[in-house]
Amino acid sequence: MLQAIDRIASRLSRETVVLASLAAVVLVGLADQLTGFELSFSLFYLAPIAIAAWYAGRNAGILLALASAAAWLAADLSAGHVYSSRVVALWNASMRLCIFLIFSQLLCAVHGLLDSAQRFARTDPLTGLDNRRAFFEQLTYSLALAARERRPLTLAYVDLDDFKRINDVHGHAAGDQVLCLVARTLSQALRRSDTVARLGGDEFALLLPGTDQAGAESLIAKTRQALYQAFRTESARPTYSVGAVTFSEPPPNAERAIAAADALMYQVKARGKDGVAFVREPREHA
Repeated sequence: MLQAIDRIASRLSRETVVLASLAAVVLVGLADQLTGFELSFSLFYLAPIAIAAWYAGRNAGILLALASAAAWLAADLSAGHVYSSRVVALWNASMRLCIFLIFSQLLCAVHGLLDSAQRFARTDPLTGLDNRRAFFEQLTYSLALAARERRPLTLAYVDLDDFKRINDVHGHAAGDQVLCLVARTLSQALRRSDTVARLGGDEFALLLPGTDQAGAESLIAKTRQALYQAFRTESARPTYSVGAVTFSEPPPNAERAIAAADALMYQVKARGKDGVAFVREPREHA
């Protein structure tokens, strides 16, 4: 049941979630009134508060807490509950409001922590790019989509040449700045449909869906030019070895695709570094 609620609520806009939650509060309030003041319905008010806080945010949680406290007080009084003083009624309502508010804000805090944990699990902490795990998931999806739609896909492996020397000469802080600038430049140079990730160390990967070899050659040439331009005034100026594989028939898994691009990149390094190589898979034989 919780999974069904999650599937439905996650697809709705925040406004729709808030309106639906308010409607649920009204229904709970009516049920609370009809059953009389001797039976407590406090627990049932928590459900719409929880849904609003979780799927619509902190302010929505506060709104639903206020609405629930007001609905409970209205139902309590209309059901015939007579208090010795109005102060007692207001006190009880205030205490219930405090409980509802604390509950909603705790849920918002938990939701925020979960979002952060999920984001950090998929994000490189230094550059803010996708990490290896997130990239493999995206690559797996893109390979399956390319196979279904019979469209080409290009995967490029980018390695900074002699990055250890940059760390040794300029320091690790400067090395981190180099990696961040590379990441930022790659992200800005690529299209919105493309994906760039840091796979680890000084290794980056570019995923170019729907891109044939000619398109990849043009895009990577512009990207390399953007990288050199970005470091034009920097003391540490890295060079790059790039292996780009265009798959006309996607391989069966992401590992095979990464291995092909990685192997091509090492061929560039073996030829003297600071270059790029392109190949199309499967290769055509005469």
